[in-house]
Amino acid sequence: MNWRISKVAAVLFLSSFFFTACEDPTAIGLELQEPGTQIGTSYTDTATVSASTVLLKDSIFALGASRVQVGTMTDPNFGTVTARTFAEFGPLAFPTHADSIDVTKGADSLIINLDYNYAIGTTSQPTTINVHRLTEGFRDDDTYFSTRKLAYNNTTVGSVTFLPQPDATYKNPNDTSQTLPVLIRIKITGNYANEVLQALAQTSTVDNFVTAVKGLTFSPEEGSSSSIIGFLPMSTYTTLTLHYKSKKNIAKVTGFVFTDRYYNQIEADRTGTPLASLTANGNTLSSLEAGNRTFLQAGTGLMTKINMPYLANFRKSLTGENQHLAINKAELIIPLVESTVLTAKDSAMLPSVISVVEATASNRIATTQGVPNSLVAEGTTQRATLQYRGKAGGYVYVVNITSYIQNLLYNRMNNNGLILLPSEINSNVSTPTNLAQTVNRAIIEANQNPSAARRIKLRLFYSTAQ
Repeated sequence: MNWRISKVAAVLFLSSFFFTACEDPTAIGLELQEPGTQIGTSYTDTATVSASTVLLKDSIFALGASRVQVGTMTDPNFGTVTARTFAEFGPLAFPTHADSIDVTKGADSLIINLDYNYAIGTTSQPTTINVHRLTEGFRDDDTYFSTRKLAYNNTTVGSVTFLPQPDATYKNPNDTSQTLPVLIRIKITGNYANEVLQALAQTSTVDNFVTAVKGLTFSPEEGSSSSIIGFLPMSTYTTLTLHYKSKKNIAKVTGFVFTDRYYNQIEADRTGTPLASLTANGNTLSSLEAGNRTFLQAGTGLMTKINMPYLANFRKSLTGENQHLAINKAELIIPLVESTVLTAKDSAMLPSVISVVEATASNRIATTQGVPNSLVAEGTTQRATLQYRGKAGGYVYVVNITSYIQNLLYNRMNNNGLILLPSEINSNVSTPTNLAQTVNRAIIEANQNPSAARRIKLRLFYSTAQ
């Protein structure tokens, strides 16, 4: 069969408000041609792309994440974000000698050391973390999402103020060849330390102990915190140590660890921001109503929805008939607001991973057995994610969506749009992703004016034949 470029297609794209053929890069996509054919390749980047911010926060699974967060930070675009951690702990081992605990002497202190590797916000200012006793315990038959808040006593049992320095280290004074992490140290004395001592003396199983003490809440001091830190409950350096005296007045210590029942709660107050109308799960805000911008933020559930509403017209000729058309390459070009990423510190606040997933007609994430339906990265079996180009690339994200566009054009998929999810995806729905473990954010230039220099573009290299 003798294949050739369709001249009708060129006329179509010159006269249409939807597409305009811009170039003819014939070297692109040649690997898709059959031997003996002479198909050229055309190019356009003027497809209509609309975008909105959508709030999807109702099912961010948080229990048992490798990192939990605590703190508060305020941003003129995202509002005030507050994170609290609720955690259960139990003894490594119970004292075995009858004279090892004298509850009448009381506990000297409960020392908590937290290993942390994350901080976001104004880290040049001190932050204060308060510790409270939980009044509501964990349940095995319950699910813990990042929107859930456990009840706790408002009285502070311990507190620490420090300058966040995640991943800071120092030389072990006893072995200078060994490097140790700088930890957050919180000293708890008084009634709560005594209650822990009594529970240790009166119980003999971890279950009974945690039923008695329930656990702890780590919460930011209201008005004094300007950053959010993330600590590692399962780190070998994260410890709880109870100091007390035996009946023989000998100093004793008992070590504790966090159990596998802990999580962080995240809440956002967007009053007075461009996102103030996003208050309930499923709310959407068009970029036209938000200063030609859309937003992403892990933890709070802010995501960007992208629509390409007129793709069905792409295959139609001037006579209204569908043409044979091959997408050689399709890329989404997603520009960031430059002023938000000019410095290394600003760039570090971008989400570490942004997955590209299918949307439903109701602006939710399409799922299969609870797992988001991710696009597949072209030529691989891996899930598709946005690739950041940085300063040299013009501060844009790029993702190849060739197969997705080809499937849409031939009606193999519903054109419900895509959602940019600021997280990786786990196949196991009971494993928390970093959607629950960070509050990193991004602001996208989403100007819908087709002549705008910085706007979301669908860049297409295609071949038509008849």
